[in-house]
Amino acid sequence: MNYLHPLFHGHAYQVGSRIDIERMLPPSLADEDCDLLIDDFSEPLRFMERIAPVSTQIGAERIRARNWTELMIKSFRVLSRIFTHVTLSIQQTIQVNFGQRGMVPFLSIDFDADALHRIIEMDYDTSENTYGRLMELYSKGVLSPVVSIPFHVILPLLKDEFYTRMMVRIALDFYWPILVQYHKFIRKVHNEKGFIVPLWLPEGGYSEEILKIIVDEMQEKAKTERTGTPHLLLLLDNFQCDDEENDILMKSWNVVKYGSGKSDFCSVVFRDRNFSDWVTHSKPSVKKLLDRTIAKVDSDLNAHEVDYSWAHFEDIHALCYSQQAARNFEQKIIKLTELGYMPVAPDIYIRRKLVGKFGRAKHEPRKVQLHNNSSWGDWHRGNMSLGRWVGLMDSNADTPLVDENRPFFRHTEKGQIEEAGSQGWKIGLSKTIEELTHFVMGDHKKLNGGMLGVLAQLSGAKKKDVQKNVEAFILRYCRTIWREHYLYHGEGEADLNLVVYAEETLCAGADTELTEEEVLIAGTAAQAFYFCMRAHKSFGLHWENLDQRAAYQIVTMISLAMVNAAYVYQWLGQKDKVAEVEQKYEECLIGFQNAYERLSLANYGVKKEEWADAIKSFVKECDMNLVERASRRIAARHLRPLGFTKQFPKQDENLTTNVGHIWSSEFDHSNFNWDNILFCGVEEE
Repeated sequence: MNYLHPLFHGHAYQVGSRIDIERMLPPSLADEDCDLLIDDFSEPLRFMERIAPVSTQIGAERIRARNWTELMIKSFRVLSRIFTHVTLSIQQTIQVNFGQRGMVPFLSIDFDADALHRIIEMDYDTSENTYGRLMELYSKGVLSPVVSIPFHVILPLLKDEFYTRMMVRIALDFYWPILVQYHKFIRKVHNEKGFIVPLWLPEGGYSEEILKIIVDEMQEKAKTERTGTPHLLLLLDNFQCDDEENDILMKSWNVVKYGSGKSDFCSVVFRDRNFSDWVTHSKPSVKKLLDRTIAKVDSDLNAHEVDYSWAHFEDIHALCYSQQAARNFEQKIIKLTELGYMPVAPDIYIRRKLVGKFGRAKHEPRKVQLHNNSSWGDWHRGNMSLGRWVGLMDSNADTPLVDENRPFFRHTEKGQIEEAGSQGWKIGLSKTIEELTHFVMGDHKKLNGGMLGVLAQLSGAKKKDVQKNVEAFILRYCRTIWREHYLYHGEGEADLNLVVYAEETLCAGADTELTEEEVLIAGTAAQAFYFCMRAHKSFGLHWENLDQRAAYQIVTMISLAMVNAAYVYQWLGQKDKVAEVEQKYEECLIGFQNAYERLSLANYGVKKEEWADAIKSFVKECDMNLVERASRRIAARHLRPLGFTKQFPKQDENLTTNVGHIWSSEFDHSNFNWDNILFCGVEEE
């Protein structure tokens, strides 16, 4: 009998096409119907998206969309049908040949929270039910759910425990109802106990401190929800492990200790980087996929009846890289099952190792050591730090230096030209976003200044409870952001309201109630936190060039966070602080070109001419750098109503939202066809 279990995981996310929000905040609350505003503020934001038509083909089905975001959402619909077809094809084989009592998930998928919300929005616009079908695939054990950190935030780069804990809590709050439904199926059909919490860390961003925080928050959530003792499962890259025996690493049940207790460990499933890259980028045939997978068979482990694995992770949109990719994946799963290999999701493998249903080797569980402050997407494979996203050669170095240039080719009217690809812009932008996040939010330890200070003053609770209440309010506010998701999973519509949030969290234990105006102020302050976190989305800093849509989106988000702060101070009558926000906005965003001097980038080895080249515009309509034109456009629409008419001319509302393409990624695959190959956007008249 064969005991090899191929493990498969897919990652679904949105790189970014957002350019603004539809809603405008009123300069004054005095003349507004605050009751109506509260209802409006209790609804999810509607984002404006760039129009940049693109198409792809999955099998015989042609998909066309207004932009990449919409294209991926439409692709998920097609892929969900393929996953359902796989189930119908293998379900009987799974039960008869492998003696299973029901369906065993052959794939785990993590959907970024915003990606799921975008699916819900499109379902509403087109009268589809893609979201409902995906939830059904989870609850019926076709797919296995995996938690991810919202907004694709790299946790170790937050550098502040407050933000890290909040993001982990938000992630668990969002995904917990999906996990509960899935585990009901596992217990009912397979009679397997054990609440496994699989976690996909964005970009594989890992540190020992982050692990302890995740475990702490996970255990607290499980205690609150009474779901029993949870077990954390990390999905990481084999390059992040200090282990020279890759064959043993990939085939073993591996664990990492996070405490001194006997049971203080979490499990880790590693992908084989080289194998996954080959599957994703080489467009192999079904035969080659099968041959390379079956080549992992270990006759010795089979003889000892030890269940073992080999894991492959890939981005779900990679199934669109060629017309055949999705169908090849479908046939691979079906053929592997027919040949006697049972593909399973990573959590199934770990759960059955834990409960003894899968045979263990003598060395299992096998303790491994992970590289601290590492990632799986860093450019330097021999030293996997977090440097790629902050523009550094090694983010763990005592003396941080700018990363080496990353040349790339871009399309122009005169043909392809090579750009130097200096990474110094990432140092400037990442530091600017970090600086503005703390400016907007204030001191979380003292709850002084910024939006945290405002929320603390509004709380009215006893001093010992204020911190807890403020954090609880910010957490609860995520139910406004992803409102329809929570409604689907049983939340009452009347409970998804800012007034209820304030009563049950922010003002819990206080003797007074907030006025309607104060509720609106509190909601706008909490929303600023989420804008700040959206500005930390890793994709904005992932690729070689600044002038691209993901970077535009994170600049938009930090600009909107500043806007919210300005309006909160305006409503509180604190004119001096409104002026401070405007000055900081001009200094850091409008004046981003001066970040070279302001942030002393020369100390990192960045040359002045490299800086100027890295931040130059890639669109002919405007020679401003991307940060300036994105922030100017937001300011002209949102800050002018506060009286800043001289600082932000009205014509800036019409600044182009066109950007350069993500040149090193979006043109590698011939199955993606952009209407405009010169820039991401449409020709403006």
